[in-house]
Amino acid sequence: MRTVNIKQVDAFTNKAFSGNPAGVVINADALNENDMLSIAREMNLSETAFVLKPSEDGADYKVRFFSPVKEVDLCGHATIAAVHVLAEEGKFFLREPVTTISFETKVGVLPVEIHFSDGAIKRIMMSQPKPSYAAFEGKINEVSTILGIEEPEIDGDLEIVSTGLPSLVVPIKKLNALKKVEPNFNELKRFCKKIGASILVFTFETISPLAMVHIRFFAPTLGVFEDPVTGTANGALGAYLIKNNLLHGNSPITILAEQGYSLNRPGEVTIELYFSNSRVDMVKVGGKSVTVMEGDLFLT
Repeated sequence: MRTVNIKQVDAFTNKAFSGNPAGVVINADALNENDMLSIAREMNLSETAFVLKPSEDGADYKVRFFSPVKEVDLCGHATIAAVHVLAEEGKFFLREPVTTISFETKVGVLPVEIHFSDGAIKRIMMSQPKPSYAAFEGKINEVSTILGIEEPEIDGDLEIVSTGLPSLVVPIKKLNALKKVEPNFNELKRFCKKIGASILVFTFETISPLAMVHIRFFAPTLGVFEDPVTGTANGALGAYLIKNNLLHGNSPITILAEQGYSLNRPGEVTIELYFSNSRVDMVKVGGKSVTVMEGDLFLT
């Protein structure tokens, strides 16, 4: 019988039972793909990260991400969780003010910054792939019907944006309307398969006075109806805001996004955007994290 040590980390928060939980296995080289998927199913979290030895030059570690139903190319909160566990286990030396390590992923080798001072990690920031954009070819009333809201509540252009995973970005006028979004799961899954993207809804009305945007994220094709706090979706949203001239100022701009309130798991994501005019050159997302559980899984 094989034993696998695993930790559960709440990402994008410094409080247990909030943010987005991810499983992390840091010594995963002996596991095959079926093992990883079985562990992810058993954990039943939106994603579990498996850290392995790298195979590409310039990478310190390789990481694979699994939802309960499939492997995914990139996951923001599980990246933050994996770096948190590696640091917690003393796998690399932390230097003030910033230590950078690189993760080999299915979308390339991505740097991750650990901001460290006074003997503590202040935040972990991951770089994401340059954004890509695709026009939404559907009708707005189809989207409003899927979301269970009135069409006039949608306020702005819809666009599919990816900084690792594609998301249909849907701007909503009011926070109250966003709170009412309750998609039919089967219809939502069918729609997401058709457009090849998950759905991100956001509004500029927020609960925290420090946040600029409030979002919700639905990813049924990944086995996740609604995700509590989502790194890749927040990166895509940041790129959307710059491209559509909804943020103003000089590069880089840093904003705070809030998510997870609808699931009673509030969290905060810091989004850093580097751009020229409306062209986004780099997106970073990150935040805090906390370990909430550790144990051993027994594989037969």
